[in-house]
Amino acid sequence: MGNILSSDALFTTALEQYKTGEISDECLIDKMMSYHQLQLKKEKLFNSLRQGQSLNDLLKIVYKFINNPITVVDSSYSILASYPKVVDERNLEIKNNRLTIKNVFSQNMKDNKITEKIYHSIYPFTVKVEDFPYDWTFESVRINQAVVGYVCVRGINKDFSDEDLEIIHELSRIISIALQKDSSFSNPKGIKHNHFFRELFLNHYDSEESIKNQLSLFGIKPDMYYYLIACDFIDSKDKILSPEYYCQQLVSILPNSITGIYNGIIITLVPTHFIRPYSDDNRDRLITFLEMNNMIATVSFIFTELMDSSTYFEQCQSMLSMIDSSTSCGSILLYGEYCFRHITSIIDDPSIIISSIHPAMKFMKKYDEENSTEYLVTLETFLQKNRSAPAAAEALHIHKSTFFYRIEKMKSLFGIDINDADKMFAYEISLKIMNVCHLR
Repeated sequence: MGNILSSDALFTTALEQYKTGEISDECLIDKMMSYHQLQLKKEKLFNSLRQGQSLNDLLKIVYKFINNPITVVDSSYSILASYPKVVDERNLEIKNNRLTIKNVFSQNMKDNKITEKIYHSIYPFTVKVEDFPYDWTFESVRINQAVVGYVCVRGINKDFSDEDLEIIHELSRIISIALQKDSSFSNPKGIKHNHFFRELFLNHYDSEESIKNQLSLFGIKPDMYYYLIACDFIDSKDKILSPEYYCQQLVSILPNSITGIYNGIIITLVPTHFIRPYSDDNRDRLITFLEMNNMIATVSFIFTELMDSSTYFEQCQSMLSMIDSSTSCGSILLYGEYCFRHITSIIDDPSIIISSIHPAMKFMKKYDEENSTEYLVTLETFLQKNRSAPAAAEALHIHKSTFFYRIEKMKSLFGIDINDADKMFAYEISLKIMNVCHLR
């Protein structure tokens, strides 16, 4: 709709055209009648919302207006409502008792920039979707500017008119209101799940078996490994719906998981038989969910003992405390990338950690500053490239002989020994300390 004028603007334009003689009496009357009919349709839609009708009832009304099937999808790609009832085994599947868009179709949307356009557009837009002969129209559903889902209309029965697009736009606004007032979008199991996490993280369970039994009662199948995901909002003002609403969507993204609230954080425990968290498909869905809701997620190390869950929750919570709204770090943070920073943060006396920096690193830093050399970055790049001289030289954009010349100079100036494994470990730890403590 972006470049399409609203009915109010079109009506105002028509009046101006009539005054200047550009359109006839009959044309003005037709435009007035069309405008009046459209306002009546909008009013009927709003009155239906005031009367407490369901989302499906609202879609049924709109279907009579635009004569094309309508689906409302949340930010986890689960179907909230549809009319007529959508049946599409090719693109839909049941996950955790919710009808959900299959990964292949959601990936197609991402590849064709449809998801991105939903996120950035505030009006309906019409696109072609691969393998379908008709047009599709999408519009985001927003609450306080945050995207919580979208409306999808398939042009199966007829092409879209400007009036159709305006009705779809009105429907998006109505759905936004409905989501904020409808208690059916909260998780009825939420209180029990929250209590479970409280007992788990306060170490109130007396055995591994008792925790597994509780998971089984929730319908969650225990597995060989577990990991935790903690989600929070980048800015507190983006928390526009109840936490249970977001919990429900996370469970749709991560099958066989349990989600609840602990310490104000949305926390998910995921049993898995893999030694790495989530599949690539689930990762993509999770990123889309986080981006749409302006959230960030932290992921713990994989663990095997549920009795140790509180330690792994601390991993997630510590990462969230390290991030602020000005930090650009992606939507998902893995503890493996932040563990050293966490370790240094829990040492009470910073001077202890700073004193652990290898003296050669301090001398090298001072020498670089005074002589405009790049010995420190050369050594760091060598370590980052798995101690591969060719890879380090390429990353530094220097010839391999220049790289080895620098290494020899570092040996003579600072006593660096790249053949001593213990010293190389000390150098690497020292560089990490310097970065974490902002000494570079």
